Amino acid sequence: MKLSLVTAATLAALGTLALGCGVSAEEKKQDAPPTAEPPPVTPPPGRKLVDGAAISTSPVNLLADPGFSLVGRQQGYGAFLAFYEGASRRFELATTLDSRSPAGFGGAVALVRPANATDKRSQAVTLLTSFLGGAGPFRAEVWASKSNVAGEPVDFPTDGSALTVSVMDGSPDSNGAFDLAIDPTATRTAAGRTWVAFRGDIAKPLANGGFFVVRTGAKGGHIHLAAPEITSDELTVGQAVRSRSTLFPAAARAKAPSERLAIRAYRAIPPRLVPAAPEPRLVD
Repeated sequence: MKLSLVTAATLAALGTLALGCGVSAEEKKQDAPPTAEPPPVTPPPGRKLVDGAAISTSPVNLLADPGFSLVGRQQGYGAFLAFYEGASRRFELATTLDSRSPAGFGGAVALVRPANATDKRSQAVTLLTSFLGGAGPFRAEVWASKSNVAGEPVDFPTDGSALTVSVMDGSPDSNGAFDLAIDPTATRTAAGRTWVAFRGDIAKPLANGGFFVVRTGAKGGHIHLAAPEITSDELTVGQAVRSRSTLFPAAARAKAPSERLAIRAYRAIPPRLVPAAPEPRLVD
């Protein structure tokens, strides 16, 4: 019997349908390529509470600007000024806020970044400020850290090549200079940056006032400074300072010529205040 063309087409369609229906849904699922597993979800880091303070140092600090808030705003008594070696040129300090530094939330960090410095060589910079003297005794300290020129923390040399810190008699003609030393029991590390403390006790009176002097070395990199402080045992400052159970006698020496020049340059600069911004005008 011959099939008509319509009948043949119908049978072909039914055969194709039968073949399609012969593969179950389970078999299709098994033949499908495996899907990639979703990546694991990493929970966000938890918050960590830290202690903060309204000021960066003791409330009886004899330094007027331990938080470096006057940098770029005021020059003269109490403000930190900086000079390249020999006081031949002014050096412009920079500051940054870093709550992980020893200054915490209460003050800024001073950045000593000499022009054209490399990781191996830099120009020496002298940073200083004046303070009221007295009969003493005095205790001085400052925290310091070091970076390479890219701003990455590096080890702080303890041989004096990176930084020297001194307290000096306020008169340029006097020889009174007292060097602070690194306290080996006082270091702080946060976010990969290590801070060391320079400390020293000065028993000699400073009747002519004093200068807090920091000098960077010439072996490269940048220096960070935080929470400079000078306190006195004199009752006239208003309240007692912390216990002196551990003493760090500062080594006495004569002033270097470059230090005398820096003190003279500081005294010679006339005071300058940045005028306050004008009050905003109210528009009806």
